[in-house]
Amino acid sequence: MSARSNAVLALSASVAAALGLALVPSAAPAHTGAGAAAVKAPKVTKSVKLDLDVAGYVETRRLTDTTGTCSPGVTYTQTNTYTFETGKYVRTGLFNIAMPGGDSVLTGSLSPPAGSAEIEGGITGYRTTNYCAPIKKNPEPLRPTCLKTRGKTSVVLVPAAKQVFDVDDLVPLDHQRMMLTVMRSGGAWGLGSCSGAIGAEFIPGPDTSTAYVTTSWHPGVSLVLPTGLGSVKLFNLKKKDRLQRSINLAGPCDSVRVNTLPGSLGGAPAGQLNADGDCWIRAKIVLSVRRSR
Repeated sequence: MSARSNAVLALSASVAAALGLALVPSAAPAHTGAGAAAVKAPKVTKSVKLDLDVAGYVETRRLTDTTGTCSPGVTYTQTNTYTFETGKYVRTGLFNIAMPGGDSVLTGSLSPPAGSAEIEGGITGYRTTNYCAPIKKNPEPLRPTCLKTRGKTSVVLVPAAKQVFDVDDLVPLDHQRMMLTVMRSGGAWGLGSCSGAIGAEFIPGPDTSTAYVTTSWHPGVSLVLPTGLGSVKLFNLKKKDRLQRSINLAGPCDSVRVNTLPGSLGGAPAGQLNADGDCWIRAKIVLSVRRSR
């Protein structure tokens, strides 16, 4: 496994571990003792049950090109495609929690695994070059082998200000902009030797200090992206209301741009790969939110 793959696995594990803390804390009883003041437990002061329906895809492409005239080399484009959906509305929640001696904070609950999550790798444009006569040719390199892995999808809404890589994962309630987190569970751990173009990069732009996107085959957090939805609006949703947001990504892996608008946007452009190491990400995710019925 490459150093990059190990880094992605470690990062995904860190995100997942942090999200594991994004649950409503148990309200332990206050304790008193001789000479000790009562300790107040955190208290849920406001909550809302939400149903989320999520579907989308992420595609990463990376060009390898070491070809040359009369010298050993290889060229191919590695494409990883991650498609996912909850397949239906799944239950999540948002909770406003009063912390003793401090501000109220906001956290969410992860939905049960549902629907599908599939990651597949592919190689296109494979070609090799070698030494020209009379120099003896080098052994030809092995073509990468690509596999497919499947699992299920879980989702949760988290505040944009929440630093998901930190232990302190709660943030003040007032007017928080919300991020969509998508997790893949189950499935195999490998795509054979076809492991490039995983696209594990942070995304610049508003509300994206903790944004994250990858087509890594490892189970765990695969997306953390802005939704354009605010916490106050979600708490005030009526049962007849339904909100829909489309999140598009497009750009080089180290400078992807995010576009979030109401409704359903068109697909993201494919982009061009021109030089060895060039990497491009494109994605479209559609999120529908309603108050649980």
